[in-house]
Amino acid sequence: MLALLLTLVATANQADGTALAKRIQAFYAHTRDFSSAFAQHYSYAAMGKVEDSTGTVRIKKPGLVRWDYAKPEVRSLYLQGKTLWIWKPEDKEAVVNRNFGGEQLSSAFTFLWGKGDLLKEFVPKAVARPPDLPEGDGLELRPKKPVTGVVKLLFIVGKTGQVLASVVTNPQGDVNQIVFSGTTIDQGLDEALFHFEPPKGAYVQEL
Repeated sequence: MLALLLTLVATANQADGTALAKRIQAFYAHTRDFSSAFAQHYSYAAMGKVEDSTGTVRIKKPGLVRWDYAKPEVRSLYLQGKTLWIWKPEDKEAVVNRNFGGEQLSSAFTFLWGKGDLLKEFVPKAVARPPDLPEGDGLELRPKKPVTGVVKLLFIVGKTGQVLASVVTNPQGDVNQIVFSGTTIDQGLDEALFHFEPPKGAYVQEL
């Protein structure tokens, strides 16, 4: 009897998880651009160390992404199609990877700009929301096949399908938690915001 009850609960949790994953996909499939503040908390399991960061993220379809970190180190990441720039203004140093495309990422991330399919790559499960994360529905995703850097993924999902927080656990047990706030959508963000050219005199490292 207990085994049957546990099976029924697991089946219900997966069905609820599937509905949540579809809610996320639908929201971002119809979103043209968005921007948000973020607070990132990264825990390094082996080192017993944590790092907190804050900044803003902006995304515009197709394939334009910009992360601006304000603390603890000022830096910006620009993804323009298959080109990724990392700019550290205080050091006047830029790193560029000209063959970094969305196809190199799993659906755990590419769904944000309208690509990928969470249900093709992950087994969904509805879970309780951790008390330190924003109000919303908890969705745990575990890869069907090995995904680089991801053992499990937790999303906190709002009523519209917007991701309010994400928690990624990697094979080493490190945990990357990001909480989004003040999100705005479909502002008509200017493409110039996502374009980066290293200033004169900057050191540029090609990957």
